[in-house]
Formats: sequence, C-alpha cells, structure tokens
Amino acid sequence: MAKSKFYAIKTPTESKIVTTWDECQKLTHGVKGVLFKSFGTKAEAEAWISGMAAPAPGGIRVFVDGSFSPGFPYSGWGFVVTENDEEIARGSGITAFEAESRNIDGEVMASYQAMKWLDANDKNGVICHDYEGIARWAKGEWQAKSNIAKRYVSAAQPFLHRVKFEKVAAHTGVKWNELVDKLAKEAIAKSKDRMKK
Repeated sequence: MAKSKFYAIKTPTESKIVTTWDECQKLTHGVKGVLFKSFGTKAEAEAWISGMAAPAPGGIRVFVDGSFSPGFPYSGWGFVVTENDEEIARGSGITAFEAESRNIDGEVMASYQAMKWLDANDKNGVICHDYEGIARWAKGEWQAKSNIAKRYVSAAQPFLHRVKFEKVAAHTGVKWNELVDKLAKEAIAKSKDRMKK
C-alpha cells in the first residue's frame, strides 16, 4: 500500500492541504508566489502552514540538484547526504557529456551520483529532488525518450533497491535544497575558471 502524503500549499491569499500530487499540481502550476511542500503527516503539513518548524525527518536523506549556465556546454550537479538533519557527505561536479536538456542533465547526474554514494557506503536513503523526472523516470512512471533519460534509467537500475524518492519544492527555503543548488552552480563556475587558464 502506498504511503500517505500531505501536500501543504500556501499562496498570498490562502492555505490548503491536499493528499495527491495531481491536486497539488493543479493548485500550484503557474501560480505566482505559491509555496508548497510534501509531508508524511497532516500535523507536519499544518505546522508548516502555520509557520511553526516541523520536526526534521530522521534517517538518511540525500538532496540533489542540477544547474545550467548559458554559454557553457555542460550542466553542474550537486548532492548533500544528511542523517537526522546533519550533513555527513557531499559531492558536486559537471556532467561528462555536453548538456542536452540544460539543468535536467545535472539533476539526473546528481541523483545517479547520490545513489552511487549510498551503494558505496552500504546505506539506504531518500533522494530529495525538485525535478519530477528524477523519480518518475527511475520508477518507470515516465517513458524515457531523450538520451539523457535513457542513460539515467539504465544507470540507476542497480541502485533502486537502496532509494525512495521525495519531491521538494524548489527555492522555498529548504536549507539543504538551497545548498545543493549552490554546489551545482559553483561546479560550473569552477570549471569555467579552469577552462580560462
């Protein structure tokens, strides 16, 4: 049985909690100033809406993100591994191939690198991502049509027994998500500097 999720939604005029991603998407897609986040319990969702700090989820969570800079051919990627809301590892870099889908290339590379880290350290964890394709492609819910999606699906297969996925809304102040976004951008900046020398 699928685990229940509660999606807390805040707009400048109202707040709401829904229980499906489809409902959440309908209420948030294209809405200016909307904030939303998923939670495992209704109490956590209500706490977030009211502005109270929800308890930090325990266990291992790996935040991943990608970045793209016009005029630079590769995407940046970054991941941060947390355990009980404390950082225990991080990684970042640029993609091995020129980006086909801008920052999406970096997103999938970050997820793949995170899975490799979990496997190398004999750990299971939750991949926290802001791009929906990270989970959808890996779980076979979206058909992998592009080269980058096909490569990701193939590379992720050996590690899927180690991971669950959780969507995190981008740029909503989640500290770990903001950090991986920064790491992915810094990876591009460092590579640009090296190329100038």
